Amino acid sequence: MTACPAPSALPERGGTHVWFGDDRGAVLRQDMELLSEEERGRCLRFSRYEDRRRFAASWAAVRRTLAAYADVEPGEIRFGRTGPAHRGRLRHRHLVLIAASGPQVFLSVARSEEFWLLGVSVDDPVGVDLEHVRDFDTEGLIDRCLAPEEQLQVRALSPEVRRAAFVRAWTRKEAVMKAAGLPLTTAPHRVLVHPGRSGPVHVELAGEQDGREGPDRRADGDRVAPGRWAVYDLPQHGPVLAAFARPLTGTGAVLVHDTMTEESRV
Repeated sequence: MTACPAPSALPERGGTHVWFGDDRGAVLRQDMELLSEEERGRCLRFSRYEDRRRFAASWAAVRRTLAAYADVEPGEIRFGRTGPAHRGRLRHRHLVLIAASGPQVFLSVARSEEFWLLGVSVDDPVGVDLEHVRDFDTEGLIDRCLAPEEQLQVRALSPEVRRAAFVRAWTRKEAVMKAAGLPLTTAPHRVLVHPGRSGPVHVELAGEQDGREGPDRRADGDRVAPGRWAVYDLPQHGPVLAAFARPLTGTGAVLVHDTMTEESRV
């Protein structure tokens, strides 16, 4: 991965841009003005002011970032979704940038408290996730969310680093599931991300991933083909761990921009 100044052009085909930021200096009223009607509605459903402010700040930041690519005002950015649900089974549907012309731009957005993460890719899906390393029942979650071989890898670590290792595994799994457009019912232990290995890690998905029998089919009736993905770890930023995933065939450059520092870094 390469640290970069704020890019003005979209990634090359097969390449990925990742943006990492926080809500410092956000002003709810100014950010709300940039949001769509649907986004404002989602924002106002939060009961706590701080949650509303953070939601508005992250989506306003995403809009400002994408506006620099598209050379339009942030409020003019339009989003769409691909991959409709089938037979009532909701999926991680791909977020895309709606434009009058040009290639299809895939996006992925994640938030955790004050931090936000944005992935941008041309023609190929991308998935991102970030999570705080908190005090929680690590042992119970390891049993429920990790495959047996992953459990062994994490439990082989000392207790003081085991929690961060689990969160690292979780961000990898979420990033892959988003990139692959898997059903929301997907059992996390079915997506093997090898937490004992340093990234990037190759992940192979085979057929049905939500624990049900029978082939998984899209709305058009085609079987969902097994997918091969690469999932990358981003450096730890304070209490936050983050990851992004893209197709294994995506061999273009990965550029990471950290909006929280004077210069980009990885």
